[in-house]
Amino acid sequence: MILDLNTMIGELGSIETLKTDFISNVSHEMKTPLSVIKNYSELLQLEEDGAKRAEYAAIIEEAAGKMSDLITNILRLNKLEHQKIVPRAQTYDLSRQLSDCIISFENALEKKEIELVVEIEDRVAVTADESLLELVWNNLLSNAVKFTEAGGTILVRERTDGSVISVEVADTGCGMDAGSIQRIFDKFYQGDTSHATEGNGLGLALAQRVLTLTGGSIAVESERGAGSKFTVTLPAAR
Repeated sequence: MILDLNTMIGELGSIETLKTDFISNVSHEMKTPLSVIKNYSELLQLEEDGAKRAEYAAIIEEAAGKMSDLITNILRLNKLEHQKIVPRAQTYDLSRQLSDCIISFENALEKKEIELVVEIEDRVAVTADESLLELVWNNLLSNAVKFTEAGGTILVRERTDGSVISVEVADTGCGMDAGSIQRIFDKFYQGDTSHATEGNGLGLALAQRVLTLTGGSIAVESERGAGSKFTVTLPAAR
């Protein structure tokens, strides 16, 4: 009984720590865009130059968008973790979905002059919630573009091996050390703080939860300075 009680106390302490960390992280993530909105709103009231006012308004809009994305992702992740979102599985063409997601990053790839290598089968059927899986692909592609330097390369490879589909998204970016790999799927964790303003550290946590609900999994291989490779595995449609 004493051992069980000690275990229970330890678990409750861990839960309280996680709760405190979560609140702290959310507060920190919200503080930055709020500061930007406040500062530029004050400048906007003082500025008379039309071009400057338009510039400040655009910055405010961008900061508000980041805050909106953060809140949306927090609510979405909370619903997924508490099973308030029930996946609506249907059979669809995964190859088409991957192609559509890649096309949506065309401008970002061209802007950074990143070479894109695509190896996708003509048609692969998967049974899953299409809208939820789209979150996974968009997050992996967004991260690959974010962490790959100009002139780098991104590889998207999809292949079927019997009843298992694997999708790889690899890049030649900054990579991660062993410590970052262990925590990369934790909420709010961002291994490379130089890109912290470009995200909120919830994307991979969301992706992992979506894949768990779908019956799939996600793994990462990376080395500091040598890029990263994320591999998603899914059961093929019958």
